[in-house]
Amino acid sequence: MNFSKDKSLILVLLLVIVNILGACSSGGSGGDEADVILGTNNLTVSIQNDKGHLIVADIIIKKDGKTIASKSASVAEFKLAEGTYEVVATVGAEEENNSVIMGDTDQKITFDTFASNSEIDSLVAHFNFEASLADITDNFTAGTEIGSSIGESGGSITYSKGINGQAAVFDGKSGVRLPDKLITDNSYSVSVWLKPDQIRDLATTFFGAIPADKESSQWVSLVPKGPTEAHTMLWSGENWYNAYTPLIIPVNQWSHVAFTVDNGTVKVYLNGEEMFVGRDFPDVFTGEDSIFSLGVNYWNDPFKGMIDDLRIYDAAISADKIAKLAEGTSKLEVSNNIVVPIDSNGVSVHDPSVIKADSTYWVFGSHLASAYSKDLINWEQYSDHVHDNNPLIPNVTEELSEGLDWAQTETLWAPDVIQLEDGRYYMYYNMCEGGSPRSALGLAVADNVEGPYQDKGIFLKSGMWDETSEDGTIYDATIHPNTVDPDVFFDKEGKLWMVYGSYSGGIFILELDPATGKPHADQGYGKKLLGGNHSRIEAPYVLYSPESDYYYLFLSYGGLAADGGYNIRVARSKNPDGPYYDAKGQEMIDAHGPAGTSFDDEAIEPYGIKLMGNFVFLKEEMEPATDHLGYVSPGHNSAYYNQESGKHYIFFHTRFPGQGEAHQVRVHQMFINSDGWPVVAPHRYAEETIEEYSVEDIAGRYKFIKHGKDITADIKYSIIIELNEDGTIFGNASGSWELNGDHDVKLTIDGVTYNGVFLRQWDEANKQNVMTFTALSAEGVSIWGSQIVE
Repeated sequence: MNFSKDKSLILVLLLVIVNILGACSSGGSGGDEADVILGTNNLTVSIQNDKGHLIVADIIIKKDGKTIASKSASVAEFKLAEGTYEVVATVGAEEENNSVIMGDTDQKITFDTFASNSEIDSLVAHFNFEASLADITDNFTAGTEIGSSIGESGGSITYSKGINGQAAVFDGKSGVRLPDKLITDNSYSVSVWLKPDQIRDLATTFFGAIPADKESSQWVSLVPKGPTEAHTMLWSGENWYNAYTPLIIPVNQWSHVAFTVDNGTVKVYLNGEEMFVGRDFPDVFTGEDSIFSLGVNYWNDPFKGMIDDLRIYDAAISADKIAKLAEGTSKLEVSNNIVVPIDSNGVSVHDPSVIKADSTYWVFGSHLASAYSKDLINWEQYSDHVHDNNPLIPNVTEELSEGLDWAQTETLWAPDVIQLEDGRYYMYYNMCEGGSPRSALGLAVADNVEGPYQDKGIFLKSGMWDETSEDGTIYDATIHPNTVDPDVFFDKEGKLWMVYGSYSGGIFILELDPATGKPHADQGYGKKLLGGNHSRIEAPYVLYSPESDYYYLFLSYGGLAADGGYNIRVARSKNPDGPYYDAKGQEMIDAHGPAGTSFDDEAIEPYGIKLMGNFVFLKEEMEPATDHLGYVSPGHNSAYYNQESGKHYIFFHTRFPGQGEAHQVRVHQMFINSDGWPVVAPHRYAEETIEEYSVEDIAGRYKFIKHGKDITADIKYSIIIELNEDGTIFGNASGSWELNGDHDVKLTIDGVTYNGVFLRQWDEANKQNVMTFTALSAEGVSIWGSQIVE
């Protein structure tokens, strides 16, 4: 054996093996890898989708059925010896193959029938801004620096640390002209990272237009902030389409923004979360010569900040794909600078309890406040604050001194007024120390509803620490009630009851003597209905509806302050003293926190139907409204059934977004749905009467609120859905709807069924009547819709 010759042969064999192994293990894209050398002639393999764009595939070279080389790329080169080879290309679940005979010349194979859709990587351009404006897919040429508008020369783009490696820095005076024809049809996606230094109205980040001049009316622009009060949005000059989100991306912080267009269906995502869905987005780019830019357009101030990792796809990629692109981001919250105006003619009565005397509605509330109205729309303040000139109880500090002294306070809490059989008006007043359940509940009587009321004494107390309570045992605040928040009512048999309680040991009910207005003897605190262990449940109110033959127990959960998450709940029973059940069939006696806990909201959240909580109907850009509409901490309600009109009403106080602790009375109409539950109309009462409606009356785009079941200070902001004439629901929620009879509705949204009604109402913000809906699920979740004015 000639050792030197054998040694050379071994080295050649080793090189071949290394090349084969390297080829089999190689990854990446775009031809950046070393050629696979198995011979002297070049085989070039290109992978395109059916739109002619290069895409990455797994490429395998086989000979005699055995794999001899492989590569993951959009364009790959192999050096092969003479012979016949099979070439296999795989993209996602699709596979194509071809054969090639290698002789003494180079060969090329192009695979060009892979479908462009959201299930494969339809990336056609990728600008990663690693110290250049190059498209790293090599499908397009690099971008170029321009001045403060398209067509203006100059400008300077620098680079700094970005979300992935380096990012492009835009100085507020410069932009980037991207390659032409990045998008050529009506199915595409754009993904980009943005970090604004400042927010400028209409300053674009990604812009595309045709024709290529400043008179263009066909364009698409992604802006961190739209005109005036608009938020981060995608909009188009073709018929002025506004696809805007409910918030503005923050300054000096990276946010991921993406949008997809799929033959008219447009979706906008912020930090991986879908924020807008719409239909009929204009087809701007199909069959036209299009231009594209970053940071500038023809008209508006340039963008100032950083842009990173711009990706353009020739298909509408999936929500999962976008979520993956946005990995590492946190959920963006709607700006807390939304301010809902307060009615300049409104009245302030905290904890309003309603009574109708002759033809006038009166509400009585905490701190001896009261107001009245003939029509439930126009209100007059009658009294306010505890002082000796208050017309309800003149000389109140002396008249009610027993209770004020006991409760160690100078004010009164939520009263209730009822007219008994003798024709006189009975006020059930109460006072509480506030920091503890040391409270007193008493009775005052007047000949007229507006007073003056004269004290008849205290008949119930709480908070007597280490002393015998009303039921003969030592007072325990975790099981005994706080004697406040009374509601007195007649049942359908003519018996008189008082339901009361707040936090502490829960909600209780007592039977009263209709002749005296005071409890029958030997009841102690009465029968417990729910609550205990300091659960945040209060403000009970019972309304009997002859329409359903149910007693409805209304309650308020949470804390009454603007940040307390106050919300209105309801349960029902066939008996005035219970047991009461919610929509899921849960008995309300089980609604309480565990022993040894206080304010355990999570324990009580599942119980009771949540009729309303914090919400805002956002003003849509195309609407004539100048303000948003919404409530913060609505609660401590009363309710009324008008036997003549058959209408149900709910009365409550509410605070307003951006207005601190200022509060006013609101009245909404209620309806009994097909399941026998009350649902609340979305807008305040304006003398509307439910009517017969048609599918044509109802079809349209709606601002949609889902109240949920949580106790939270967070605000539920409206999203947009569309009720189509064919019974489908489209938009930020999907499903179906049915009009049953004159006005009943069954909506199935994201797999959950809601039953309720349609109602044409006055939209206070837009100053016109709009169609609305209100409905309730079997889980006890309320939804509202208010049609968008366009």
